[in-house]
Amino acid sequence: MREDGGFSEMNFFFKTTKVFAYLSLFFAVFIVSAGAQTEIISSVYDIEAGTKILVRMDNEINSKASRRDDTFTATLAEPLIVRSVVVMPVGTVIEGKITNVKRASVGGKDGKIIVAFETLRLPDGTKRAIEGVLVKELEAADSSAKFKALTIVGATVGGGIIGAVSKASNGTLIGAAIGAGAGTGIALAQKGRDVRLRADEKFEIKLTKSVTLPPQDY
Repeated sequence: MREDGGFSEMNFFFKTTKVFAYLSLFFAVFIVSAGAQTEIISSVYDIEAGTKILVRMDNEINSKASRRDDTFTATLAEPLIVRSVVVMPVGTVIEGKITNVKRASVGGKDGKIIVAFETLRLPDGTKRAIEGVLVKELEAADSSAKFKALTIVGATVGGGIIGAVSKASNGTLIGAAIGAGAGTGIALAQKGRDVRLRADEKFEIKLTKSVTLPPQDY
């Protein structure tokens, strides 16, 4: 009886140990799998600093009329995809603010606008605070450089005519000098060019700080 009882106890011990081993293995696999899934989700929805996003301007801003602290919006022009997952679809809104603006002024000084991108709004209404800047600094359209050159050349020629009419032996040289000075004065008095971001214009912004987005069903 003792032998049978000892065998039964041993058999029960081995069975219990076997069940415990299976349960331990199951939970270990579950934990590893869950951890791997969490890592994948984290890597997909954590948008790293340096990520570039192509957007389309909703409303124009320019150095002539816009003011510091004015706000504006731009909309994603193409989806942001990470590991085959669309994390930001077309229609995502980026909210920006003008942090500094300088109007074009005389002396050929072009206008300047500095902007910052502060909020991201997903189609479902979810918002995230972001930190973003323009990839390419705004530049004024090159429309007046040729005009400046023409005013100087034209004034120089005009000075030559004045000198010729004066019939002085060195009248042409004097007239040319006067004309060149007048032309330079005209160029310096000319107003610089304004900069702008037009409505529907596409441009890139770059995140300067990482942001975590929620999973979405697009």
